[in-house]
Amino acid sequence: MSHRPPNSFSRLKGAPDFKTSKPECLALIIFYLVAGLILLFATFFDREVSSTIMNRSSIVGWFFQNYGTRGPNIVLFVCFQTIAWVTYFARNRGALRWVLTTFFLILAMNQLLLSLNGYFAYTLAVLLNGEVKQVANPGVSQLIWSLLITFGLSIIFYRYIDNRTEEERQYLLRAAVMGIALVFVVSLIIGDLKLHWGRYRPFQMDADMGRFTPWYHPNGSNGHYSFPSGHTTSGWLLLYLPFLLPRSWRTAQKYLVILTVTIAILTALSRVRYGAHWLSDVTAASIIVFSTIFLFSRVLEAHFVEDQPSDGWQIRKRES
Repeated sequence: MSHRPPNSFSRLKGAPDFKTSKPECLALIIFYLVAGLILLFATFFDREVSSTIMNRSSIVGWFFQNYGTRGPNIVLFVCFQTIAWVTYFARNRGALRWVLTTFFLILAMNQLLLSLNGYFAYTLAVLLNGEVKQVANPGVSQLIWSLLITFGLSIIFYRYIDNRTEEERQYLLRAAVMGIALVFVVSLIIGDLKLHWGRYRPFQMDADMGRFTPWYHPNGSNGHYSFPSGHTTSGWLLLYLPFLLPRSWRTAQKYLVILTVTIAILTALSRVRYGAHWLSDVTAASIIVFSTIFLFSRVLEAHFVEDQPSDGWQIRKRES
């Protein structure tokens, strides 16, 4: 018999309705207060901020420009892997579980393949060969590495799901399905706004910034996509990852929240520094994505960091 954790969180039948915790309420107040003040400041001083700090030679800005767009791929990869192995361990599914597991593993590998495109493939080629031009067929190389990395990570996810209780698996399955929906909803919202706002980026300005328009002024579809920031969106989407952890892993949830919020803020600041976005672009994206994640978490009935199992969660003992 495979090992099972000694305990897990499980929602009690007849437990009180799910409520936003006090720490979450405080975090929400701080987030919206700070973001609102920054957006108000940016409404009047967008041009001055970019004129002062924009640096197209910024190493940090270059790094996030090329490596800061993989948030959706990471979230989808974790979601697809989770669904694949929860399906595999499901009971009474027969051959169907093999078909579904294989299908979702292919979807996971596709996300990894997408992540290896562009500078990911370039970096890999340089590390292996010294020069990217020595890679005869980058497409084949990316496919091979995607297969190998997916295989290795799949072993980790297999063991991860294998060591979960049935209650934890059912929660993780719901969280993964909602994570996929979250990525598509956020992508639709941000993509639609970008398409119709038509805002010029700071580095596209002429000497007197005659092309500048405030963030609240849509210009229509004109081939310019500064508002809101896609890279910032990618960074904030990583904040959903703590919900893909078992609810009993409170310490891991806490550290992952800190890590992902830090990445999101650094990504946003780097976009302003690099001259790719105005301060209002990254602030608006932060508000939209954070709000969407928060709404999805309420439907999922999970906290960013779970409290002690006193408000509807109990610890179920299970023999190994």
